[in-house]
Amino acid sequence: MSVSSADEVMDRIRHARDRALAAEAEERQRLADADSRDLQEAASVRLATRQAVREALDDIVGEDAGPN
Repeated sequence: MSVSSADEVMDRIRHARDRALAAEAEERQRLADADSRDLQEAASVRLATRQAVREALDDIVGEDAGPN
């Protein structure tokens, strides 16, 4: 794999990680807006899943983009 190809792959992984972080924010808002226990549980599960994906992508790129 050439350097430019490796850079492109890392850029794409960073982009995916950034999208996962944005999706986390959406799920946090859904969790805050949930008006029933079922909606809260569903949002909580989705949030945990999105966090796991984002953390895995963080590990790949060696950066921490978690919410502050």
